[in-house]
Amino acid sequence: MGFLQDKKVLITGIASNRSIAYGIARAMHREGAQLALTYQNEKLKKRVEKFAQEFGSDIILPLDVTNDSEIENLFAELGKRWDGLDGLVHSIAYAPADQLEGSFADAVTREGFRVAHDISAYSFAAMARAGRAMMAGRNAAMVTMTYLGAVRTVPN
Repeated sequence: MGFLQDKKVLITGIASNRSIAYGIARAMHREGAQLALTYQNEKLKKRVEKFAQEFGSDIILPLDVTNDSEIENLFAELGKRWDGLDGLVHSIAYAPADQLEGSFADAVTREGFRVAHDISAYSFAAMARAGRAMMAGRNAAMVTMTYLGAVRTVPN
C-alpha cells in the first residue's frame, strides 16, 4: 500500500513517455493513486489512452486549456466519475516556435508572450478555479511545473 492509496489525481500534460507528467503519473500510480488523464487533441488521444491503460485508468478526457468551457466540462465530467479530487498536476507549457528562436528581445511579440502565458501559466489558475469544488474539504494539493529559466538565465 503506497502513501497515495486511493487518492484521486488529475494529471495534465502527458505527451510522451519522456514527459515530466508521465514520470509523475508513473510514480503516483506506483504509490496507489487513481489517475485521470487529459489529452490536448485527437492526435494525442491514442497515445494518452495507452498510458492510461498502463496506469489502470479508464478516465481519459479532452482538454484545450485555451477554452474555458473545456476546462469547466473537464471537471463536470470528472465529477460524474469521482466524488472528489485529491490532487491536480498541471504540466502544460507552450510558446510559439518563433518566440524561441534567437535573441529573446528580438523574437518576443506581445501576441506570442500572451499565448505562452495563457497556456503555460493562466491555465493553472483557470483549472484551480474550475476544480476547487471537487477539492473542497479533501486537503487536496495542486502542483504546477516551472522552468529553470525562472531561476537563472538559460540560452535559447
